[in-house]
Amino acid sequence: MDHAILPSDTAQWITAVRRQLRFYLKTWRFLGLLLFILIVDVSITAVGIAYGMSGTSAANYLYGAIGAMPTLGVIVGAFIGGDAIAMDFGSGTGYFTLVLPVRRTVLLLGRYAAAFLSAFALLLVFYAITLFGAGWFYGIAAIPWLSVAESLGLAALFAMAILSTAFLFSAFFRSPAVSMVVTILVLFLAFDIVDGVLTITGLEPWFSILYAGQVVALVFEGQPHLTTTVTPGRAHLTFHTWSPYIWEGTAIMLVYFVLFLAASIAIYRYKELKG
Repeated sequence: MDHAILPSDTAQWITAVRRQLRFYLKTWRFLGLLLFILIVDVSITAVGIAYGMSGTSAANYLYGAIGAMPTLGVIVGAFIGGDAIAMDFGSGTGYFTLVLPVRRTVLLLGRYAAAFLSAFALLLVFYAITLFGAGWFYGIAAIPWLSVAESLGLAALFAMAILSTAFLFSAFFRSPAVSMVVTILVLFLAFDIVDGVLTITGLEPWFSILYAGQVVALVFEGQPHLTTTVTPGRAHLTFHTWSPYIWEGTAIMLVYFVLFLAASIAIYRYKELKG
C-alpha cells in the first residue's frame, strides 16, 4: 500500500509564508498601511522642507524624524499581527487549516515570518522617505550611513518584539476583531499611559517595549540616561524621563521577542478548536 509523502517542515513553512503574504494583500491590510505611511510621512517631510525644519545636522534631523518610528511600529505590528492566531479559532479558517497535516508550530512560524516581512517592508518605506529629507537638507554624503544601518537593525528587532507581543495577545482570544482591538489598545495606549505615570513615580520603565524602542533614534544622537525636571510652583512634583542605553534597549527587545514568541507557540499548539 502506497503512503503519501508529506512535504517537509521547510516546504510547509514556505507555503505558510506565501499564504499569509497573500492574505495581507487580499484583505488590503498591507496596502492600507502603506498608503497611511506614505500620506503621513510624505506630508511631515514636505512640511519640514517647506519651513526649513532641518535640525542642526543630518544626524540631528534623523534623530528627530526617526523618533516617531516606535509609534509607527506599534501601529503596523498591531494591524499585521493582532489577529494572526485568533483567525483560526474565531472564524471558519481553522476548520480548514488546523486539520491539515502540518504542525502548528510550523504554521505559526510561517505566519510570523510573513508578518515580519510585511512590517519591515513598511518600515523601510518610512526610512526611505526620512532619508530623502535628510539628503535634501544636507546631501547624501552627510548622512551617517553606519548609524542608519544600526538603526535599521534595531528597527527590525523592534518589529519582531512588537509582533511577538501581538501574536501573544492574539493567542488569548477567539475573535479576530476583539484580538486586534485589544492588541492596539494595549500596545498603543496602555504602554504609553504607564510610561507617562512612571515619569512622576521615578521608576525607570525598563519593562516597556516603547521605552526600549527609543534606541532606534538614539543611535544618531546620544542622550543622558536620566533627566529630572521640577515643575515650577509645585515643589513636590518632579518628572523623570529616561533614555535607554543601546545595549539596554536591545536586551529588552530581545526578551520580548524570544519569550512572547515562545509563549505564543505554546498556547497555539495546545489551544482547542471549538465550534
